[in-house]
Amino acid sequence: MKKRVYPALCLLLALLTACAPPQADALRAGTVCRRPQAVTASLADDPNVDAGWGDFRCADLRSWDLTDMETELFSADFDTRTQWPDSLPAAFAPGRLLELGKDPGLGLRALHEQGITGKGVGIAIIDQTLLVDHQEYANRLRLYQEYHTAAEDDASTHGPAVASIALGETVGAAPEALLYFIADDVGTGTGENFVRDMTYYAEDVDRLVALNETLLEGEKIRVISMSVGWMADTAGAAELEDAIGRARAAGIAVVCVNSRDPLLEPWMGMGRTPYGDPNRRVDCRPGAFWEESLYSGEYRGTDGSLLLVPMDRRTAASPAGEGEYAYFAEGGMSWAVPYVAGLYALACQARPEVTFEEFLAAAQATASPVSISSAEGKEYPYGRVVDPAALLARLGV
Repeated sequence: MKKRVYPALCLLLALLTACAPPQADALRAGTVCRRPQAVTASLADDPNVDAGWGDFRCADLRSWDLTDMETELFSADFDTRTQWPDSLPAAFAPGRLLELGKDPGLGLRALHEQGITGKGVGIAIIDQTLLVDHQEYANRLRLYQEYHTAAEDDASTHGPAVASIALGETVGAAPEALLYFIADDVGTGTGENFVRDMTYYAEDVDRLVALNETLLEGEKIRVISMSVGWMADTAGAAELEDAIGRARAAGIAVVCVNSRDPLLEPWMGMGRTPYGDPNRRVDCRPGAFWEESLYSGEYRGTDGSLLLVPMDRRTAASPAGEGEYAYFAEGGMSWAVPYVAGLYALACQARPEVTFEEFLAAAQATASPVSISSAEGKEYPYGRVVDPAALLARLGV
């Protein structure tokens, strides 16, 4: 039988296809494509403490004399597999630091006790490989998919950390939220041949938007967390920003590092005194990576426009094992981004119709100013600390 051709219909379909985002292979909830291997070897043969910072994760330090290294130790990363010597400075208590770092702070545990936990809200994360069976999130993992060279890697430090900071059972902002996780590359090539390219992340965002259309109420993704940033001229930047626009149009917020985006520009991470209470504003401190810029006058948050969330001195899930944890003296924005995503998940549970724009406005209206004094008595304001309870009250919760 001769096939009939409808030119007008073909033209219409061609136009519609040209305007649509590229088709991506479909994700399916419930899929765990692989279980990356835990990493239990020491992460650094020489922790390089002479540089004022040390990486002691999975390290055997029993033969070290650390008595005179108090300053370096308070700037070091370590984990529950670190083997310490008897000769530690009296002021350095790694177990206490690690336990304090598990507290998400800002009064979140009090909200959790009231039932505001992110239950019924999906958080999607695009990052590095995940230790999928970690006790912080394993029972709420609804998807784990890998692409490109991520499919060949062992569990990363980054993936478990950001997942647990967002929704970990004990360390997370939203301890009952559901987790959808994609591990992917932020570029092509390796070593000197590496080229940053956000195209893969753009494809992943579109995949998650398509997946969300198949999910039931109570399982849907409300926010995508990506602990990455890029410049306007980075390869794939336009594609990723277009994909973010499509996600937002579909009702999914996207949190990442982008000072050109008015919804994301106000957010900043902060530090804390080593043994300070994560729930007390008086124990907050400037973030380690930007503190010097505060004193030099280059910091952009002295006008109070920045919203501060915990970033430094956090404890998170470790890739070393299902029940292992790592303490990070300095977090960077990688740790602030999933925290904001977790906060938004709490708001979505408490008020399902809330938009990220409304969430941001409520955060700005209720945050409290914070400053630090120099030895000479000069006051340095450095932003406003987010108050989750007041934020939710502002939203009518």
